[in-house]
Amino acid sequence: MENPIFALLGAAGFVAPRHIEAIHSVGVELCCACDKSDSVGVLDRRFPHCQFFLSENELENYIKERKKSQAPDINYLSVCTPNYLHFSHIAFGLSHGMNVICEKPLVLTSNELFRLQELEKQSGKKVFCILQLRLHPQIQKLKTRVEDLFAGDRQRSKLQVSLNYVTSRGPWYKKSWKFDESKSGGIASNIGIHFFDMLIRLFGYPTSFSIKENDPECLKGTLDCPLAQIEFCLSIRQEDLPQEVRNSDQRSWRQMMIDGEPFDFTNGFTDLHTKSYEEILAGRGFGLQEAFPAVSLCESIRRTKG
Repeated sequence: MENPIFALLGAAGFVAPRHIEAIHSVGVELCCACDKSDSVGVLDRRFPHCQFFLSENELENYIKERKKSQAPDINYLSVCTPNYLHFSHIAFGLSHGMNVICEKPLVLTSNELFRLQELEKQSGKKVFCILQLRLHPQIQKLKTRVEDLFAGDRQRSKLQVSLNYVTSRGPWYKKSWKFDESKSGGIASNIGIHFFDMLIRLFGYPTSFSIKENDPECLKGTLDCPLAQIEFCLSIRQEDLPQEVRNSDQRSWRQMMIDGEPFDFTNGFTDLHTKSYEEILAGRGFGLQEAFPAVSLCESIRRTKG
């Protein structure tokens, strides 16, 4: 497809600038954007002539008018809206003949994924999810290293892995949809889904898991995967930051240990959305099937209280 045209839902959201930058970086057009908030000055930097709408009805009318006027089709819809709206917004894009690129988590339940599979078939279009950690250079190298370890020794004992991610949030967070598990999917989906996808890809889908703590601010547990025994902690509480991190006035901290050795993937995040878009436009994007493992695991974790 030469010179595809994009639309974007959720232009005022936190993650929208990364998508806008990615669309610009791959050299295609963003013809229109929509958000109920008008705080979208970010559009001016890359797409100053992009049409903007405050409601889906306005956006839908614009799409219909374009078709009537025989203007070029809009080929892709980028979805950057709150998690609980992803399913309906993906369905919106498919129903209007667009392929859809959706920010994490793609949806909150396996049932929604099954329904999207049917909508894909009906529309003839595709849904792609942003699973950018799969494209992180250090994680790709680690995947090769793990594969080599177990290829050479089928009887090798499992790796011992720990993953800690603390991203402290202020009082605003408890007023946000992000704090409402029914809307965000809770910490598992909103904070952890990229990490769970990474762990599954590296070490296999868990045969079992246990949850030690599961509340709106912290999730702790273990995953028993084919290649690793994993202990994890995901938190938005400032007190879960190590003291040295708090002393340096940092608000977030991530640490991954493999058999007692630190694995550093702090750097390399800058261009991952652009890489994701490049892969999608080259026909190598991650589709619905790739989203199933992490969505399914997060759904199961939500049902389990520590």
